[in-house]
Amino acid sequence: MGFKIKGVVIEYLEKPKVKKGRLIQGLLGVGQVGLMAGKQIIDSTKARKIAHIYSSSFLYPGVVLPGVVYDDKNLVDLHRNDIYFDEEKEIFIITGIYQGTSPESYFDMAEAITEFCREVGVKEIYTLGGYGIGKKIEEPAVYGVVYSEERKKELDENNIELLKAPDGTLGATGLAGILIPLGEKNGFKSICLLAETPGSYPDPKASKTILSVLSKLIDIEISGEELDEQIKTMEKELAKMEEYERKMSEMYKTPSKEETLHYIG
Repeated sequence: MGFKIKGVVIEYLEKPKVKKGRLIQGLLGVGQVGLMAGKQIIDSTKARKIAHIYSSSFLYPGVVLPGVVYDDKNLVDLHRNDIYFDEEKEIFIITGIYQGTSPESYFDMAEAITEFCREVGVKEIYTLGGYGIGKKIEEPAVYGVVYSEERKKELDENNIELLKAPDGTLGATGLAGILIPLGEKNGFKSICLLAETPGSYPDPKASKTILSVLSKLIDIEISGEELDEQIKTMEKELAKMEEYERKMSEMYKTPSKEETLHYIG
């Protein structure tokens, strides 16, 4: 029948089988927290690419028509996410910039992921993302989102605060959110971790914080060296922006009553 895309298609480069595998989802989202964390896990482990995920709903952000993407050799492919695998740790990592473009496509993607987990032997699902708070924070907190009392107890044992019912926000959205109840209903232990982030720019500090929590939760060591460099660069850029805003504020500030009177006459 050839290669066709109807809904979501997983194209395997190889198909490993494990007994107690864990899946980590790090896709593009608020503050790019999950995406940067997923890439850092891949870079700091022996993970290799084992599959591509294609979907008819994958569109480049801000573009309404389907198309192709170029690699560094100017060869093209369809829009896709990738799955990596670390054989030693039995960890699968899904990373990429695509989730969905409609409610149905999000659930199609989530169902394809749970089916993948079933086929390769994954027992635990961990999703990573950002929790946008609209302001800069020096020490971002990490919250857990879970479906069952059993998982809630596990968060307590690991000193991870449960994300309470949000006030004025949507909480855990996208695949990071819906994979938790969907995963549990399909027999997978499922936990979502969200790190506080301003949400208006890529936040490597939030990504590093979420990785430190995840590493303790699943008992693996994840290097954060590359994120450290990104944090330094980001902090320099933010300092420049803050200084510029301060100067502009002083330049265009409203004169006080005394200052206004001084120039009368």
